Amino acid sequence: MKKTFRLSLLLALLVGLLSLSVTASAATRALGGFFKQVHQKCETGRDVRGEHELLLSKWAGLAVNAEIRRDYPQLAKAIEKINQREWRRIQQVQEKLKGEAIAFRKNDLKYYHPLSYEFDVQMRRADTVAVSFLQQEYTGSSGVHGMYAWEGVNLDPLTGAKIPLSAVVKDKEALVKTICKQLRQDYPHSSFDGLEAKLQQEAASDTLNWTLDPRGITFYFNPYEIASYAEGLLMATILFREQPELFNIAYQQTAAAYAQPFSAYYPLTASLKDNGKRDVIEVVQMDGAVRVRLNGQDTVIAANLTDLEPVLIHMEDGRNYLYIDGNGKDSVRQTLVVQLGAKSARYINTLPYSFRHTIAVAPAVQEYWHFLTNPNGFYIDRKGAFTSTTKTDICAVGEKGELTFG
Repeated sequence: MKKTFRLSLLLALLVGLLSLSVTASAATRALGGFFKQVHQKCETGRDVRGEHELLLSKWAGLAVNAEIRRDYPQLAKAIEKINQREWRRIQQVQEKLKGEAIAFRKNDLKYYHPLSYEFDVQMRRADTVAVSFLQQEYTGSSGVHGMYAWEGVNLDPLTGAKIPLSAVVKDKEALVKTICKQLRQDYPHSSFDGLEAKLQQEAASDTLNWTLDPRGITFYFNPYEIASYAEGLLMATILFREQPELFNIAYQQTAAAYAQPFSAYYPLTASLKDNGKRDVIEVVQMDGAVRVRLNGQDTVIAANLTDLEPVLIHMEDGRNYLYIDGNGKDSVRQTLVVQLGAKSARYINTLPYSFRHTIAVAPAVQEYWHFLTNPNGFYIDRKGAFTSTTKTDICAVGEKGELTFG
């Protein structure tokens, strides 16, 4: 009798846990309504040699639409506070660079060139569990080379509070070992002297640099942090399904359909079937073509596009696509639709649409970028010439990866 009771109790607990997991997964849904506003500025100076450019600046601030402000007011306030803080800091950086440019021109006219500063943002995950994005900064000064850095920001959508790594990861010591293993696997020619000790210290002080992805967590290591400048920015992605025991189950819950923007300069590590198997996706601009590499297999698309902005799209029924927004002839942007199969990619179509939205206002064009994070509802623009006002449509990804409207 006691054995039967215990067995029944155990079965009831297992069913309850399974039900809780399924309910949590079903409740997680992708969020849309994020965009960035881009500002550009040219600072000039004048000396005995005439007028000249001092500093070329381009910076972007993350913004949310009316639906996000209504449904997630604390998230909207948190993003606005981040923007205000970064704006104040950027003003100080610009003033410092202007002074450096004036001194550079005065002391070394032969090699003088205007300095540059760029600050950008890129979404990584946006759903009812977490909103993660990257802040990307580049400074081109009078030195031998420019300097850049990425910083991850992870927010709770309900409270707007920053998500600490300790809330996501159960065992930091085991996590560091996993990161070190992945870095050595992905960058076999790097020595990484003293890597474990450095990362253990950063993990203990909660200063590791990371974002949550739909299928895992990615850690970022800027130039000089763990390797030389020549090795560039290094990343290590750990998939939830690879070591689920490391992570709090709440953050492993992924929306059934999601979209993840990523950089064309770096590969994206994902799991297209969410089975723990790694899929590495690269999008590369070529001369007169775009190359999509999926797990080492190349697909070359005859499309003369530059300034590529790719997005991985995963649909509820398991289909996977890339939308690759690029700058085409006469600066008219368009979007390639590519299906990701089990072993290779397949080009489907080119859409006369872009996530770049412009408003022609004198003296400069106002520029915005919609972020595709929810494939079941997003904004995209039908493009005209560079300076023309664009028409915005609300769309979803249809059966063959193309757009459905309304």
